[in-house]
Amino acid sequence: MLKINSYSWILIIVVVSLFLMDNLSVTAATSNKGMTLENKATVIVNGEKATFKEPILNKNGHLFLPMRNLYEMIGATVHWESKSKTASAERIGNQVAVTLNSTTANVNGKPVIVNVPPFLYQDKTYVPIRFLSENLGGSVLWNTPKREVDIQLEESQEPSPPESNEPYYLQINNKRIVMTDPILSKQGRTYIAAKYLYENLDNATGKWLSGEQFELQISGLNFIFTNNNNIIQINNDFVTTSELPFIQQDQMYVPVKFIVNAVDEDGTLRYMSQQRELHIYLYQSMFTSNFLEKSFGATVEPQPIQTAQLKGARTLLMSDNPEMLTPLDVPDNTATLAAQTVRSSQAVNEHRVFAWHYNTLGTNSTLAITIENTSASTTLVVNNSKGTAKKSSHSWINYDVGLPIVDQVLNNKLQKTESEGITIAPGETKIIQSYELLNHYIIGLLHDFDIAVQNGTDSSYTIRTVLAKNNEDVTLIHTSPVVTNKAAAHPRGVWPSSEIVAQFPTYMVDSAEIGFSISNGKTDHLLTKDNSLEQVNGSVGNPGHFGIQYTVQIPVTNPTGQEKELTLKFAGRGGLYSGALKVNGQVHLIPTLKSGQEYIELPYTVTQLQENITIEIMHSGGSNLPLAIFVRTK
Repeated sequence: MLKINSYSWILIIVVVSLFLMDNLSVTAATSNKGMTLENKATVIVNGEKATFKEPILNKNGHLFLPMRNLYEMIGATVHWESKSKTASAERIGNQVAVTLNSTTANVNGKPVIVNVPPFLYQDKTYVPIRFLSENLGGSVLWNTPKREVDIQLEESQEPSPPESNEPYYLQINNKRIVMTDPILSKQGRTYIAAKYLYENLDNATGKWLSGEQFELQISGLNFIFTNNNNIIQINNDFVTTSELPFIQQDQMYVPVKFIVNAVDEDGTLRYMSQQRELHIYLYQSMFTSNFLEKSFGATVEPQPIQTAQLKGARTLLMSDNPEMLTPLDVPDNTATLAAQTVRSSQAVNEHRVFAWHYNTLGTNSTLAITIENTSASTTLVVNNSKGTAKKSSHSWINYDVGLPIVDQVLNNKLQKTESEGITIAPGETKIIQSYELLNHYIIGLLHDFDIAVQNGTDSSYTIRTVLAKNNEDVTLIHTSPVVTNKAAAHPRGVWPSSEIVAQFPTYMVDSAEIGFSISNGKTDHLLTKDNSLEQVNGSVGNPGHFGIQYTVQIPVTNPTGQEKELTLKFAGRGGLYSGALKVNGQVHLIPTLKSGQEYIELPYTVTQLQENITIEIMHSGGSNLPLAIFVRTK
């Protein structure tokens, strides 16, 4: 699936916003209870022109911007105390804390008056720009004729040395560690030696790749840091940042805030320099299940399972082409991205929609699943409507979009939606689910629902994934799907089932290792473009089996009659692989695996003479070949 590789410009964007003059005379674009929006200022940061997307508010002659964006994007460490509604930040030795609706702030341990206190606007905490610019470092010049703000940021070019021989402390999720290496600051960012992260976090590893490169794995994310290089590799993607990892005293120092933001969007970070303590909280709220530990080494080539076949009646509508939505692919204000036409005499038809789209249209849009009742007499009803959707502007989308989706599916945690129980009269079109799709965001979604006949006998309807650029009524979009992008062969089509079942040959304990891929050939032939039920404007096969759930049976014979320990090994077969599996009712997440180099293992205890191991599997992205499974006696 598509990788997004633009991210670092946001860091510069909000750096600019923080230091805009707060007594700037503004041009009012809109107004709300005395507040105006500034839209025409040109901003120069350290000699370079910058732009930003978040609105600047003027209230009583003072300018404000969203608190968290301001703090984080200038490299300040930030902490939000929800109980007291206080935001505290530190940058290049300056500490500032402001409280919602309070005219008293705290600067470097001393109370200071704030002329206009922070406030809430559109559910965001806005803080005064001038106050923060004066107290977090930097100078501001305002050119009235040019309406230009010239900002010079005060920066420390070298890591700050330890102030004394006293120890530093790291607290991760309430675990307190005494550090023998110092916490360092560089250009307003906080850095620690990578070893303190992988030695004290679950599902984390670290190793040197060379004298200049260090690999850090936390949960399903792999970071590769290069000494004094601001290009950080994350799950095989390259992200340019304002942070600069560096080697000091044979340790790779890594940017803590960058890692916290990548691993857990709800994670928090707070550095209390006077106490020499760094607090990190990673809530891992996006996952229900835990990651399996990665192992390193090659695996033998598996054999195909000839019995692999589709099972069940829940059809799969795949909407993943065009994956990158561009003005060329979607020239009009509305479009149908994928569609499924149904004519059935059954009382109930089961459906799954899986979609994966990246918005590069230059505007926020609405994505929706709709159903048009094309019958002249039959009324339809939507039952068991449930699903999940994840969005991201990051480039490691398999991690923060794909994995949370498959985690929820295998844990049976799909959420019921408002379309549950709605009726659709003949000729009507209704929404199954709609989603806001911001510009430069990617969305992944999976939605299951049943369409039942309420009256009448035969049903006739069309399911669509549709797009609207300007809040148009999505129920009026009845066009054919846009033409597939042949240059980017992401899957699109409809297949008769969303489940694949397969059975291994019987494995006898204490015999040699066996390995099979979940495929009915060298590659898959179950979800091809030719056997798609829909062909209008092109179909593309789904060899990666996205949206498909596997059920794999492994019969085991144990003639010893004794308890035996088996090892189940899982490895990707093409490119990077990530996903989830379920054994004995327990779901495990598979971190990103390099094909032919890495794998994960899971122990399994055999207690009976004859047993059947049942494994449920779902892919989250990356590989275009099915997963390989190996079994051996430990």
